[in-house]
Amino acid sequence: MKKLKVIEFTPGLGFGGTEKTVYTFCKYLDRDRFDVSVISFKSDPASGREQAIKDLGIETEIVEPERLEERLGSLSADIFHIHRGGWKEPGPIKAARDAGIPVVVEHNVFGRLDGSEENDLIDCHIFISYSCAWRYQMWLRCPLVTSRYEVLYYPVEIDNFDSFGFDDRDFSKKIIGRIGRADNTKWDFTYLEALKIVYNAVPEFKFHVIGATPEVKNKLVEMGVEKCLVEFPMTTDEREVMEFYSGISTLAHFADMGETFGLVLAEAMAAKLPVVTHQTAPVKDSAQTELINNGYNGIVAVDPQMYADALIALLSNPQSARQLGLTGYNKARASYDAPAITRGLEEIFEEQARLKGILH
Repeated sequence: MKKLKVIEFTPGLGFGGTEKTVYTFCKYLDRDRFDVSVISFKSDPASGREQAIKDLGIETEIVEPERLEERLGSLSADIFHIHRGGWKEPGPIKAARDAGIPVVVEHNVFGRLDGSEENDLIDCHIFISYSCAWRYQMWLRCPLVTSRYEVLYYPVEIDNFDSFGFDDRDFSKKIIGRIGRADNTKWDFTYLEALKIVYNAVPEFKFHVIGATPEVKNKLVEMGVEKCLVEFPMTTDEREVMEFYSGISTLAHFADMGETFGLVLAEAMAAKLPVVTHQTAPVKDSAQTELINNGYNGIVAVDPQMYADALIALLSNPQSARQLGLTGYNKARASYDAPAITRGLEEIFEEQARLKGILH
């Protein structure tokens, strides 16, 4: 069988879940069947993401946007796999087509609809959750029933979490945690007020955070709970992330924008942590309630009081927290395991290649 040349493209290589997913796919794609390289417009050295991909033996390039078509044309690729928000982003898709790449696959991260002509150049749209696909279908106003549309969850390296070991977690520790980019849209300041209620009930609790913004810290001061905050530096180092998960007993998630998948939620599940999250309005992203099933692997709150009650209950009932964490792990193992998810991506690539006559 022909070995397919795949270009993984993302506009930037930084701290986000998209970039981590590109890394994971590069790691697990079958090198006997796929020749993979990565191209991006920019790279944040502090994230270490570009170097991590290079350490896999994957050719990785940072190119200027105006040089993309020329560079793609020199690579004789079969598949251009672009990771993007889904909305109109002129340039990369047309460049791939003009460079002669026969298959364009889009990983639509935010479930947005691109109404431009470039959208018609895409052979397959992959959504990272069913809620994303549902919203896209509502905007498109027709069912997603052909090989042009697929749902594939983001991959999580469950085996790495198993190797680190989370079975001996001390759930009696009064520590909740939050991890993510230092971006106010990744917080919900209404639900942040739940921490005041938690503090009044459990004054010794601590809030471990990667990604606290100045506005978040000011809000904690305003509520008089700033001494609960324990800050950790932003990192993409796997062991540091594992140690962070190991040091908490519940993941607290509240993002005003919601989640189109929620890689941190899936990782917390892999770390056998219960998750407390919240509902978002239908116009916002809502995949956090697709990953977290209320009462099964966490709690989905509808208001700050319920959110606070959920945290207090888990901090006060270690056995319940442990059980929710275990059921969450089982769901993560069945649904998000990196090798299995990557096999699904490989099947999509090969199906699209057969449709174009590249494979027989």
